[in-house]
Amino acid sequence: MINEEQFVKVPMWILKISQVNGHKFTDSAKNLYCYLKGFDRAFPSYAKIGDVFGITPRAAEERVKKLLEMGLIIKDARPGSSNVYQVVDIPQEEARQEAKTQQEATVKAVPDQLPPTEDNKQSSFDALDDWDTPLPWETEETPVSSSEKVANDNEEDVLENFASLIIKQKNTRTGGASFIEFATSLAYKHRLKLPNGIEAYFAKKHPKVYEDFDLPF
Repeated sequence: MINEEQFVKVPMWILKISQVNGHKFTDSAKNLYCYLKGFDRAFPSYAKIGDVFGITPRAAEERVKKLLEMGLIIKDARPGSSNVYQVVDIPQEEARQEAKTQQEATVKAVPDQLPPTEDNKQSSFDALDDWDTPLPWETEETPVSSSEKVANDNEEDVLENFASLIIKQKNTRTGGASFIEFATSLAYKHRLKLPNGIEAYFAKKHPKVYEDFDLPF
């Protein structure tokens, strides 16, 4: 948000997020996201964005493109004028997952700070009685648990459901939008989270339809 003294306010919870929709959320991307979010409908030119952040218009265009790929903004192209940007809220699960990851990392780091005990000290190879016993990395791959398989199946269901939505709605694509731009606009329109890896999944499962996105109108 921009105040009268013209500085960008970035909330602490946004600073803690390192990834959004599988893309690295850099400090520069966070600043631009919060800058655009300060408007009801943002329409600064690349030159204006470059002036605000002390970068070239070309660099400003690249940063805007990155936010588009992350699904955080939707661009409404206006030939002969500045583009209009609709800013999408960051999915709350992104923030929750980030906090959970940091908490787990902290918990795992605690045993390294404790003095050795019978519970946390590592076994040495001298303690092995049977030298014919295969080492952990020599054994076969650990089978996938049923819970992990269910999670993977659910993830693929989400991807396929969203892919079906894209196929049904592809005739509504306008302005020569790229695949990720069209997918992002659908997610915003239907109040859905853009599934991670949707473009790679769609290109693999529906290659013929995916090729249509390379064709201009």
